[in-house]
Amino acid sequence: MDEKWRDYLYKGVAVFLTVAMCILFFFGIFRFQGLRSYAKLIGNILMPFIYGAVIAYLLAPVCSRVEAKLLELAEKYKKIEKLRRFAKGLSILFGLLFLFLIIYALLAMVIPQLIASVVALIEATPDYVESTTLWLEKLVEDNPVLLNYVDEYSETILESIQNFARTNILPNINSIISGVYASLWSVITVAKNLIIGVIVAVYLLNSRRNLILQSKMLVHAIFPPKKNLAEGKEQPADWIIREAGILNDYLGGFVKAKLVDSLIIGLICMVFTAIVNMPYAPLISVVISVTNIIPFFGPFIGAIPCSLLILIVSPIKFVYFVIFILVLQQFDGNILGPKLLGDNTHLSSFWVLFAILLFGGLFGVVGMVIGTPIFAFFYQLLSGWVRDRLDRQK
Repeated sequence: MDEKWRDYLYKGVAVFLTVAMCILFFFGIFRFQGLRSYAKLIGNILMPFIYGAVIAYLLAPVCSRVEAKLLELAEKYKKIEKLRRFAKGLSILFGLLFLFLIIYALLAMVIPQLIASVVALIEATPDYVESTTLWLEKLVEDNPVLLNYVDEYSETILESIQNFARTNILPNINSIISGVYASLWSVITVAKNLIIGVIVAVYLLNSRRNLILQSKMLVHAIFPPKKNLAEGKEQPADWIIREAGILNDYLGGFVKAKLVDSLIIGLICMVFTAIVNMPYAPLISVVISVTNIIPFFGPFIGAIPCSLLILIVSPIKFVYFVIFILVLQQFDGNILGPKLLGDNTHLSSFWVLFAILLFGGLFGVVGMVIGTPIFAFFYQLLSGWVRDRLDRQK
């Protein structure tokens, strides 16, 4: 092809791609809700694979370390060939047992305490109703003005309650029942997805090295080597693989730091509840530790149901617990959390808080959990680009 026509062809293709990208961009903006619904539908279909990928990602370091230890033992006792065939399977089995053991330990601590709290709530309800009734009667007897208001508006209040039940509750009783069935079906769906996810995780863990190799081959196939690159410049495929490794380091470091942070918060809560003889101490500590995975706001999310349980048993200990949670949240949000997460993601405390609020507002709880490492990854990309531009400008 003539050089002139080739130049026209390249320019035409560039203009076409630019216009197409603009159209797609504006289509995505004005049809965001539709795209979001399709993305949600695809996400629901692929949810077992998402669960499996998350489980495999969390267990991969454990499986790799166990496999390495088994191979070291095989090398030591001169049985490398015999044990090598079973090292990967044994490491996966150990990882799954480790996961099930953690889940069993959490459920063993939470479920008995939860049942006991529900039983205590049911048993204490009549006493609370009786004491509240007596308190209200005494309050009305000692206050003639309040007694007049009660006599004047009692019929109006009762009529409003009856109208509310007649117009809002009874017509929607079918919707309420359907909502209960939908909730039960959601629980069954999550359980099914988790079971399939565990099976998917086993396949992913068994093939993790092949999947990594295939991913690298795919990247090199899509981005072939470029000739005449400037000295010191990386090939595009090598750059993508290196940045993917950095993102993996950020995610892994964040997960480890967050687990350590939640463990420390749970231990602190356990010590405090044991010292003050708080009711349901194991349940409270587990709930606070698990919900603390959500940065900054986790202690508050877990503290609300725990506070209600304590209030049923002891109002004064409820006050102690609320004060403790406020102090604990300040300690975790301003000292422990930013220190651990900031060091692992190379972000300052300000940027950690910014990432949590930004991604939490966009993607909810999941965004709050994974926002920090993702933001750290793009932060280092931007920092590298800025440094490169400044070096070129000398």
